[in-house]
Amino acid sequence: MTHYPWLEPDYQQIIRAFQQQHGHHALLFKAEQGLGVEQLLSRLGQWIMCQQPQDQQPCGNCHSCRLFQANHHPDIYTLEPIENKDIGVDQVREVSEKINQHAQQNGNKLVYIKGVERLTEAAANAILKTLEEPRPQTYFLLQAEATATIMPTIYSRCQVHLINQPATEVALNWLQQQSEVDIIEIQTALRISYGRPLLALTVLEQGLLEKRKEFLRQFWLFYRKCSPLELLPYFEKELTLQQLDWLLAFLMDALKAKLKVNQHWICQDLAAGITQFSAQHSPQALLKANQIIQKVRTDLTQINAVNQELILLDGLTRLITDVFEG
Repeated sequence: MTHYPWLEPDYQQIIRAFQQQHGHHALLFKAEQGLGVEQLLSRLGQWIMCQQPQDQQPCGNCHSCRLFQANHHPDIYTLEPIENKDIGVDQVREVSEKINQHAQQNGNKLVYIKGVERLTEAAANAILKTLEEPRPQTYFLLQAEATATIMPTIYSRCQVHLINQPATEVALNWLQQQSEVDIIEIQTALRISYGRPLLALTVLEQGLLEKRKEFLRQFWLFYRKCSPLELLPYFEKELTLQQLDWLLAFLMDALKAKLKVNQHWICQDLAAGITQFSAQHSPQALLKANQIIQKVRTDLTQINAVNQELILLDGLTRLITDVFEG
């Protein structure tokens, strides 16, 4: 299992608490995607289930560890959205019934809840009862998005860990061990991934830096010709949200340039183009452009069963009428 160094302090702190006999039965982790929190939960889970842990590490050899590594441990249960549907009360009841029974391996029982914010109200109320009156040797590892809203009653019954982005130096050192590309490209990938190392590694491995440059070149043509057809065909279904993030970073840096804020630019590699674009628009226009693209992004994530291309076309048209020609 690959270790992510930025997660090590949280892992060690939690294991020490268990070793000192005051580990919490329900641990809730809030983190952004791209920080590897899933691996943290997996490591903690294996240590909790190990029959012969070696200090802060699971032994890896006991029957429980072998079952864990084969994903066949009968005393480990998972609650998560199925086919992108919220976690329902029937799923919770099924797991609750099982953990009320004797552990098949005569050890601990463990429940992963992945996407706590996706519990329906009925499911959340059902799991709450189990969290309030935990069975002996039963532990819960809960995971949620960093900005997710969670029922206060669930939140208050968990020990909450906020997993923050690693220090830039830590992230860069790790990325250099994973990739042989130039350090400048690694730094750019980390910036456009907003400090999240696993997303930056995906950017590097999938050649997205070049795709980003090509996409923003097309944005420039779109701006010059005031024609949505210069940009619309370049949106890729699987990459659309990421492409909008690239565009938002460009527009936000343009606003910073206009306001003479020279620090914390995301698109430092495109500074000349940003400065040129910024010089041709007022602060109000650049702010409006940011708001339009942010709304497009929000609409795409929140509105179901709507033609994605129509939302993009509407946003691009508004950029032309409200910003470029306004």
